Amino acid sequence: MKMIKMALLGGAALAVSAAVAQADDLTALKAQIESLNARVAQMEMAPSVPAGYSLMTMSDGTATIIPGNALTSQEQASYGTKATIIGILPTADAPASTTIEWSGFARAAITYVAYGDDTDDLDVYTRGQLRVTGKTDTAVGEVGARIQMRANASFRDTNPNVVMNEYWGWWAMTPELTLGGGYTGSLGNIGYGYDGACNCYYTDNADVAMNPGDAHQMRLSYAAGPFSMAIAIEDDTHNTAYTGEEGDAVAGAAEIKYSGDNFSGEISGYVGDNDRWRVGAGLGFAFDPVSISMGVQGGDKGDNLFAPGVDGTFWTASILASANLSDEFHAEIAYGHTDYDDADYTVDAVLAGVYYDPVSQLTIGLEGEWYDATNGTPDTLQVDLVTVFRF
Repeated sequence: MKMIKMALLGGAALAVSAAVAQADDLTALKAQIESLNARVAQMEMAPSVPAGYSLMTMSDGTATIIPGNALTSQEQASYGTKATIIGILPTADAPASTTIEWSGFARAAITYVAYGDDTDDLDVYTRGQLRVTGKTDTAVGEVGARIQMRANASFRDTNPNVVMNEYWGWWAMTPELTLGGGYTGSLGNIGYGYDGACNCYYTDNADVAMNPGDAHQMRLSYAAGPFSMAIAIEDDTHNTAYTGEEGDAVAGAAEIKYSGDNFSGEISGYVGDNDRWRVGAGLGFAFDPVSISMGVQGGDKGDNLFAPGVDGTFWTASILASANLSDEFHAEIAYGHTDYDDADYTVDAVLAGVYYDPVSQLTIGLEGEWYDATNGTPDTLQVDLVTVFRF
């Protein structure tokens, strides 16, 4: 009998302990559910995407190649090919999807310049630049815009001079036809040879470029497979402090391009105000690890724009060779020549560079350039150590 009483008392004690433990578990679970409900309510009050859209993503990807206005060789070298991309995907009743991408770089170089008159100079040059591109698939085709902002500081303890060195918008009316407008490089530029295809972060200072300069413009471009062509109306008004010109002026420019895997080429022309015109062609051959780029251009720079003697009819030709020495190293070397017929003035130039890219975000390079002009200025030799940091 005594044993039965002890068993009953033990069972009762065990039941009471289990009930107390279960009550504690229910209390903790109730607190967790209340906390979770509070967090859900908070998230519902602050939607993560704009109304009408269902998903926002952020990723690293390949930067957009704008139809009819790809980056130049120097811009491509500075920015690289990657960008951070924000994507907004629409719900079923939303008409478009939008992406916004950005990338940028900061660079610095220690430069040494020696002149033929036995003078020299040692400086540190820097630059920072930001690129933002946004595009939306609309009911009438893709519409987008790209802006680039650049900062340079000329002297010690001064604020950088910030400029918007390019802004461009486009409407892809059809998969082949694009209308664009803004401030960017002229269609009259030949993107091959010494100036057009080099990395040349702080070299490329000789007067052998085949580029009439950036311009305000409206452009219509067509592309189908490897073939493309474009025409543009460009503003051709120059600073009257240099030219003495009055009033406004416009220029016309056009180009035809072929871009293949191993071969590419272009023909472009430009006709401006005050007898300015130029026409040229470029060819490129790529057989990894070596590529060759060459260009030729002739024309008339019209009356003096910026420097005495650098005007009138001219022709220029150049060639550049580059090689991928390994996955991290590449090198380039180029030669260019310009002849001003009216001024009896010639320029010869050579540049070279070796670059180390251990990752896509970093470049370290050693560059050099020598050029000589027959207009009385001394020949010039420049060597620089450049670093480029990207995001």
